Amino acid sequence: MASILDGKTLVALGDSLIYGNQLGNDKTWIHLLAQKHHMKAYNYGENGNPVASQTTEPERIPMCVRYRDMVGEADYVVILGGANDKRLDVPIGEISVSNPDITTFAGALNTLIGGVTAKYPRARLLLMTNYNRWPNSNRLGLSDIDYVDAMLKIASFWSIPCFDNYRNIGISFQNPAHLSWIDEGISLGLPKNHHFSEEAYVWLLPRYESLLEGL
Repeated sequence: MASILDGKTLVALGDSLIYGNQLGNDKTWIHLLAQKHHMKAYNYGENGNPVASQTTEPERIPMCVRYRDMVGEADYVVILGGANDKRLDVPIGEISVSNPDITTFAGALNTLIGGVTAKYPRARLLLMTNYNRWPNSNRLGLSDIDYVDAMLKIASFWSIPCFDNYRNIGISFQNPAHLSWIDEGISLGLPKNHHFSEEAYVWLLPRYESLLEGL
C-alpha cells in the first residue's frame, strides 16, 4: 500500500537514542523506516549530544548549532533531545518563546526550532521528547520529566507537534517486563544502559511511522 512517506527525504537530529548508541544507525527506526519507504535518510544523531551549549563537556557541539550543517533539503525533520541536557546539568531557563539563551534548554530549543524552520520552511517537523529512562535528579534537582515538559511547552509556542515519549510511547525502561527486551545493554550481554535494543527499534517503527504519516 502506498504511503505519503514513499520516496521522501527524512532528516533526523538527536542524541544516542537517534544515532543508535552501540548498535549504530543501521539498527535504528530511522534506518528501518527509510528502507521500508525508499526514503533518503540523513541521521544526525550523535552519542552524548545535548540541545544546549554547556561547559561540562565543551567538545560537544550542541544541536542548536549542529543543525546548520545538515543537508539542505528535507520533506520530514525529526528532532529528539533532552537526555544529555539533564545529564550535563543544563538549566532549563525561562520557558518563553522570547528566551534566546542557548546555555539554557528552553533558549536552545527556541534557537533550534527557529533555525530549522528557517532552513526547511516547507518540511513537516516533529519534535520528540526523551523517554522514561533514569529516575534520578541531576545536580540542579531536575529529572527527565522536567526537560520533557519544557520541550512540550516550547514546542507549543511555535505550533510544532511534539510527541511525548515519556508518557505515551508504550514501553518504559522502568518496567522490568519491558527492560528485559528493550534495553540495548542487556541484549548485548552487558549491563543495562537504557538505550534501545534492535528488537525495540523494530517495535518502535510502526509507532513513529504512523506519527510521520499523520503530520
